[in-house]
Amino acid sequence: MLTTILPPVPKTISQGYELLVSDLDSVITAMHQHLQDFIGCAPGCSSCCRQFSILPLEAAFLADSVDVSLQSPGSGGLCSQLIDNRCSIYPQRPLICRTQGLPIGYIDEDREQIEVSACRLNFPEDHQFDHRDLLLLDSFNSRLAALNSTYCQAFEIADETRIPLG
Repeated sequence: MLTTILPPVPKTISQGYELLVSDLDSVITAMHQHLQDFIGCAPGCSSCCRQFSILPLEAAFLADSVDVSLQSPGSGGLCSQLIDNRCSIYPQRPLICRTQGLPIGYIDEDREQIEVSACRLNFPEDHQFDHRDLLLLDSFNSRLAALNSTYCQAFEIADETRIPLG
């Protein structure tokens, strides 16, 4: 149920997106194993599941895959895709949702350092991260941006368009 109908994702772009998801999921699985003593995320934990927006490609992929409502925000700032604190679109969830709970490293080239964003339910404020503990998303985000750009160009959608989810 989209407020704006998005064209279906062409097969070549869909295959590229599915490969991206598979590659990211492989890295995430390895990280979960590496950080298993810290990661407390489990079904029913929805602390990270907030209202946000996604790229047109991901919105179209979701619309092609599941019956998803992309127009109505959830209550209290929560994602509208939550049902009883569980993700109703879990197998097809966007990339940002897949990375929740993991420590994300952002490379700040200007300051020549890595900024870390981590769930405080999993990692205390003073947790010391090793470089092996960090999920660096730049290459995944670049691939997603390129696929989204190809999708948007094919259907004359502005690249900077964002679709609310939740």
